[in-house]
Order: sequence, then structure tokens, then C-alpha cells
Amino acid sequence: MKDTAKLHRILVGQLSKLDLDREGTPSPTAWREFLDVLSTAYAAADDERDMLKRSIDVSSGEMRGLRDVLSQQVMLDTLTGLPNRVALIRHLDQSLSTSARVGRGLTILYVDLDGFKQVNDSLGYAVGDELLVLAGQRIRVCLRQGDFVARLGGDEFVVVCQNGPDSAGTPGIADRIGSQLGAPFPIGEHHAVVSASIGLATTSDSTATSEDLLRQADLAMYHAKVRGKARTAVFDESMQLVVDTKFSVRNALGRAINQQELRVLYQPVVSLADERVIGAEALVRWERPGFGLLSPDEFIPIAEASSLISAVDCWVLQEACRRGAQWCEQGATIAVNLSARTLEHDDVVNALSEALRRTGIAPQHLSLEVTETALLTGNGTANRNLGRMRDLGVKLSIDDFGTGYSSLSHLQRTDIDVLKIDRSFVSLMDVDESSATIVNSIIAMGHALGMTLIAEGVERPSQAALLREQGCDAAQGWLFGRPLLASDFDEVFGEGVVRKPSAG
Repeated sequence: MKDTAKLHRILVGQLSKLDLDREGTPSPTAWREFLDVLSTAYAAADDERDMLKRSIDVSSGEMRGLRDVLSQQVMLDTLTGLPNRVALIRHLDQSLSTSARVGRGLTILYVDLDGFKQVNDSLGYAVGDELLVLAGQRIRVCLRQGDFVARLGGDEFVVVCQNGPDSAGTPGIADRIGSQLGAPFPIGEHHAVVSASIGLATTSDSTATSEDLLRQADLAMYHAKVRGKARTAVFDESMQLVVDTKFSVRNALGRAINQQELRVLYQPVVSLADERVIGAEALVRWERPGFGLLSPDEFIPIAEASSLISAVDCWVLQEACRRGAQWCEQGATIAVNLSARTLEHDDVVNALSEALRRTGIAPQHLSLEVTETALLTGNGTANRNLGRMRDLGVKLSIDDFGTGYSSLSHLQRTDIDVLKIDRSFVSLMDVDESSATIVNSIIAMGHALGMTLIAEGVERPSQAALLREQGCDAAQGWLFGRPLLASDFDEVFGEGVVRKPSAG
């Protein structure tokens, strides 16, 4: 009905244009003209409609093609041409669904290149990029038909293997990948060398998700790196337990600093000439509710792996200066450890300056201990901070000396006051001639450079006697006293000498 009314309006309009009276009787000529105009108009409309339809069809086809191209690009890593993380997750989801349906397991290999950062730093990013391309190609030649490899990002690749009748061969794939990636990469005039740490994770039930598998394989890969790199590790639940424990400790430690759960103990340092107490090393402990007093080995490595270590170091520095100010007035020197990460912190010098100002401790009676490795590997910020600390008047000490790779020239440039001989040499010097020789050489070298020598880990009178004979200045260890509460150290320092533990 609507179409009839519309057609009527059109016809009336056309009649008016042709000066036709719809009440009268048009002539045959008028009718022909009218029909010709109408026919031409409809033909033109049909042509326009056909052209529009063809245009829409072409545009739709082009859009479908463009959409397909973009979909492919979204799923590919632009550098290596391998599937990327998006494609990996999609493939894993589909593979897990298939595995659950047919009762077949799935194994993934998490591959991380050891030493890749050094390649970038020494040979440049262009060489590093080419190495990644070649690494992807080498991984592909190690795979079976149906296996899948993707670049996860950076220097990490993931291989997905369906566990069929030959699933026992999956570790063999890991071995082949490790061997392929361990061979030198000829790139231009360079021969870049890396290795691979590989983590394996296998579905144990139908509830596993892509995220579960990737996390487990990543943990196994990290375990392989910790064990020495260039090796393969298979995930087990103990790895997850370690991670969960570290996470719990890290969170609790963050609260412990604000809730006053940290404690500082003081281990006496004695002069070997007369065995009088001349100072102490401040050592942190954590009185964790429900766990008792934790040693540094139980939380410091976790703190060092996060930003918490700087907060711990600065708290110990402030507390040691506060409690040690009165001892320093009587000539004692208080030693405080600073981690490599703290040395690189922009605010560490301000924290030291504030501690000196607030406590009034004489800077010449405060010794800041850094490890030999931290001294050698420190960046420009760390070296500048050491210089600024020295300018404040404090002493600088190298802890655990003999376990790193310091050169004599490096020691001279850093203006070190104290060398602390590592306990690994001291513990054997009375039973092993080579250890005694090493200790003697360190003492002679340190004295030649104008440094004070302190031996760590002295536990037997025979060790103390040898150190005294070789001219070592001071010592600390259980022979002269375990780490003490501040109140107990007060008493020991007041007496001037330590009460050695009985032989029994």
C-alpha cells in the first residue's frame, strides 16, 4: 500500500513536469514522452544501484583481505617472523583443549638465551637482532612435525610439543636446542656466543591453563639459570614452593621495617696485638613473629633481589650510628655493610649525611663495608657515591676480600682504608699451607697500600696465632665473640677484652 501511494506521487509529479492535466485526456504523444522519461529515469536508477552493489562487493572483498592480512600480522613477531605471544597463547589454549579431549599430554619448553645482553652491549643491537633471527631458525630445525615455536619476547622462545607415542623424546628436543644455540653464531665479521637455559613443564591434569604451563616452565628455566646456565630443568612443585616462600618473605619484610621487627647485633672486632676490643660490625637480624630470630641468609638475598635492600641498609646505618655514637666517643669503630644495590641508590649519600648529623657520631669512627664484587662491578653512580661518602670523612672497607677479582690499581683508585680477609681463607690457614700463603700475601699487599687488615671468621686460637705472626692488625669471629645485643656489647666494650668461649 505504501509503495502504491509513493508511485502515485511520482506519477503526479511527472505529469506536472510535462504540463499534463491529470483530469483531462493526454494525447498519445504526451503519453509516449511521459513513458520515455519514466523509463529513462528507472534505467538510470537501476544502473546506479548495480554500480553501488558492485562497489560494495569490491569494498567488502578488500576489507576481508585487509582484515586477514592484519590478523596475520598481529600473530607474528616482526623481527623473527615466528608466531608471537598472542599466537602462542591461542595455540596453547587450543592444544590444551584438544589434549583434554583426547587424553593426551602437552609439554612446553621455555628457552632463554644466556649471555644475550652481553652480545647487545659489546657487538651492538643489530648483531643482537640478527642473532635472534638465527636462533629462531635453529630452534625450528630441532622440532618434530606438529611441534610449535614462538618468540615470547626479548631473548625468550617457547616450544609447544604434543605428547604422543614419542613423548619420551621431548627432553631430546631440549638437548638438541641447547646444542644448536650453544654453537657460535657467525654474524658479519663477528662470532657471537650464547647458551640456552631451558625449562620444561608438562600438563599433569586436564585443569591446567596456558598461564599455569608458562609459569611452571618459566620457573624451571629460572632454576636452570641459578644452577649455572646452559642446562635444562624440569618443573616440580618444590620450585613453586620456593617462589611462594620468597613472595611471602618479601611482603613481610616490607612491613617489618615499619613495624620495628629488625634488630642490630654487634660482633666484636679485636686488636690481635693485645686482644682488646676496638670496634664492632653491625649485623642485621629479623625477629619475625611466629618464626623467631632470622639470620641474614634467610632474608637478605630476597631483599637484594628487590628494592627493599636499600631500605634495610639505611635503617641499619641509622640504628648503628645511634647506638654506636657513645662507643665511638671512646675510640671504637663501627662497621656497617652496604649492598651493591644500595651503593647505586641516589639517596644513599643523603641517608649517610643525615645519620651523621642526627646521631653526632664522628665520621672517622664509622666504616662502610662493600664487597669486592660490588666495588668492581659498580656503575658510575656507585663509584661517585663512594667518593662522596669518603668526602664526608667515613672509612671505606672491602668485605670478604679474596673472593672477587679486584686489581691493585682498582684498590688504589678507590682509596680503601680497610681490607677484611674472607673467612674461606682464614678457616683453613692453620691446616692448609696454600691458604696460609694467600692470607700472608693479602696482609703484605694491604700494608703496602697503607690499609688496615682485619681477618674474618677466626674460630681457633691457632688461627689467631698465625694471623698475629703474619702481622694482621685485627680479627673477628666466634673465638672473640658472637654477635651481641647492644646492651651486651656495652658490657664487653666496657671491660675492654672479650671473654673467650671455653674449650668445652
